[in-house]
Amino acid sequence: MTGLPDDGASPADCFESARNTVVQHQHDRKCFQCEGDGCRQLAWAIEELGRHPGGRLLLEEFGLPHP
Repeated sequence: MTGLPDDGASPADCFESARNTVVQHQHDRKCFQCEGDGCRQLAWAIEELGRHPGGRLLLEEFGLPHP
């Protein structure tokens, strides 16, 4: 997994990175950004996916809350 995408990333790249982050956390439950009290990468991914209809469906499929 990569770090948080920068402002120069395309919307499609951001969506794909967010999708990959959520899938990763569903399988392995952690990444290099995970800390004892949460994960900034996962929080960003949930926020990013919540902006898109397909992303919201994915979040619902995994039982994750979304904005």
